[in-house]
Amino acid sequence: MPDFFNKDVKEKWKSQAKQFLEKRREDMQKLWTKVREEQARREREKEGDYAAEFRYQDEEMDFIMLISFEEAEIYEKAKKKLKEVRKIHSDPKIRKQWESKKYLSLHDHFTEQIEYYFQRRKEDPVAMERAIRYCKRQIYYAPVAAKAYRMDPTVFSLPEHPGYDRLITMYEERKNWTEALRLCQQAAEQGWQGDWSKRYNYLEEQRVRAVTTGE
Repeated sequence: MPDFFNKDVKEKWKSQAKQFLEKRREDMQKLWTKVREEQARREREKEGDYAAEFRYQDEEMDFIMLISFEEAEIYEKAKKKLKEVRKIHSDPKIRKQWESKKYLSLHDHFTEQIEYYFQRRKEDPVAMERAIRYCKRQIYYAPVAAKAYRMDPTVFSLPEHPGYDRLITMYEERKNWTEALRLCQQAAEQGWQGDWSKRYNYLEEQRVRAVTTGE
């Protein structure tokens, strides 16, 4: 029977216990990583849990997008607010501002989701996939968002677009130069704020370097 009061024996048992705990921690971390990677794979393959159809129509555009139950609630709340404003305000500028807010309610929701998951993308593969998904949704919605900003009489130019900016960054991290360059050009063509020509040139330099060095 080991003498637990012996200093050498105590140190040996402490060392063995530490090694055991470290091994368990590593095993649990590997298991957790494996689980999250599988969840990330399912997230990539998920087509979306859509509950309603959003539609925007004017003389220039007929836009349709499937939206989730949460997104439908957000949009309905914004529509209700616009109706309330119209009852108490006759000023066309104020009405236009709130009509703009109605359409931007979805754009702003996408921004919130993008920022939340983008900040967590390097620690959690599921967060990465969700950040990409919300960026793509916001980019798809961009024509409506641009219309909404331009109908607000107090807005004179389009702001930065988080979906474009963050998705280009993530494609750059993955060395997907083709998609990053395409989005850069698309954002510039749509008029979103940003030094797109400078960013495009930088990405093109990285692409050429990758091809040259075989990275």
